[in-house]
Amino acid sequence: MDTQSPIALNQFVTSHLPDGGGYTWTLASRLGQILQMAQERFGQRDLYYTILGVEFIDGIPQVWYPGSHSGRKDIIIQLSLECLADPMRSCYQLAHESIHLLSPTGGKAATVLEEGLATYFSAYYMREKMAAPDWHSNMKCYAEAQAMTEALLKIDPDAIKKLRVEQPTISAMSADLLLRFYPALGVDLAERLTTRFERYQD
Repeated sequence: MDTQSPIALNQFVTSHLPDGGGYTWTLASRLGQILQMAQERFGQRDLYYTILGVEFIDGIPQVWYPGSHSGRKDIIIQLSLECLADPMRSCYQLAHESIHLLSPTGGKAATVLEEGLATYFSAYYMREKMAAPDWHSNMKCYAEAQAMTEALLKIDPDAIKKLRVEQPTISAMSADLLLRFYPALGVDLAERLTTRFERYQD
């Protein structure tokens, strides 16, 4: 593994807090906090999947499913290598990928709604818990997906949680389902939200 900057060990190595009431944050404890926040906002995660942890990859951040060919229901978050030296970027990517832990697709492509929700939530987490309000995606495809998802959340901030009662898998939600719950969304936006997300560089 070749990295250009020193690894930020505080992402992995914890120490006692001065008051003795716990330990300093690591990626593991951040993941717990993030998942709690995501489930409070958007509903219980799919407990059939076992979250194995976080690793780093020379590529784009994503989730992957080791052992899926043999029927295992395991899932790992992969963060980009640049995060090794950048804890704030780690938190941003971790929050984004954590949304994909709520209702894993098993490797199938996510919809605009799910990617938009992940992009929205990662910015929300950075603002609320990391005091970093300026974090956002610099890729147009993610920004557009976020804007479309926010249009739904503006109608009802609890929309995802309510929709998941009927269809627990976010990327399996149909335009008809969205319109039945939220007709004000409009056919065009409902259809765009439920199409496959296409990642592209601007």
